[in-house]
Amino acid sequence: MLYRLYPQTNQTRMFREKNSRSKIPYCTVNKMRELYPGGDFVIIGEIGNFKEVFGGQDVLMISAGKAIPIFPRGSLMKPLEWIAGYVAVGENTYVAAVRSIIPTFLRRRKRRSVKL
Repeated sequence: MLYRLYPQTNQTRMFREKNSRSKIPYCTVNKMRELYPGGDFVIIGEIGNFKEVFGGQDVLMISAGKAIPIFPRGSLMKPLEWIAGYVAVGENTYVAAVRSIIPTFLRRRKRRSVKL
């Protein structure tokens, strides 16, 4: 499935996604707790982790025309990766933005482009 960024005014920071090296606006975890105290939002997946890109997975299209792969929830490697915040892809629908302590240059997997 193809998702696009959903414009919001409450996004506080920029997230640099590792696969496309693009900057994406996101809300921090603390900001999301303020906006949704009851947790009334949906998380459809994760972006920015070190998992292998596979064919047919969901993608997030950004304004630069780049496709960012969306990985299933729970695919991050704890304790090396954690959820830094959430990127809006719809009304009350978000993708988790994953941060890592592993530097990008230490990644050993091949970079592959996502085909639509």
